[in-house]
Amino acid sequence: MTFILETERLKLRELTSDDLDFMAEMLADAEVMRYYPKRLTRDLSAEWIERQIARYKADGHGLWLATEKATGAKVGQIGLVRQTVNGADECEVGYLMHRSYWRRGYATEGAIACRDYAFKTLHKPRVISLVRPENEPSQGVAKNLGMEIVGRAPYGGYEHLVFAVKNPAP
Repeated sequence: MTFILETERLKLRELTSDDLDFMAEMLADAEVMRYYPKRLTRDLSAEWIERQIARYKADGHGLWLATEKATGAKVGQIGLVRQTVNGADECEVGYLMHRSYWRRGYATEGAIACRDYAFKTLHKPRVISLVRPENEPSQGVAKNLGMEIVGRAPYGGYEHLVFAVKNPAP
């Protein structure tokens, strides 16, 4: 298995169809999916994985599977997603953790690595995160990345806050 990024406690790699059991469990969880339009069935979770695989091929990145270095346990997904926001092409840092791994700092740790990869390797001028106004935990992660609210945008049928941080060395 080839890992894209490593942090102190995490390894990030591309999702494969072998990750379906984990993804289906996570994406069906009502608490995990609270700020998404709906919980996903197993079939929709398989489509989610296929979308990421298509993103890897088209963009060179997408949402990656996050695993604990120490145990190899799958803990969530964190990565970079190309988005069109208010008509602009953007690079979003996205993160979604399995509920049993919440409040351990994994989302922030992995998202910082993704932000740095976007800046240092991909030379992106800025990265964003789209966060629902009521999703305070996710807003906290965005703030931990040095992001500030720069606007609002409709996405997936809901209004989102647009958090952004500029590349300090463009």
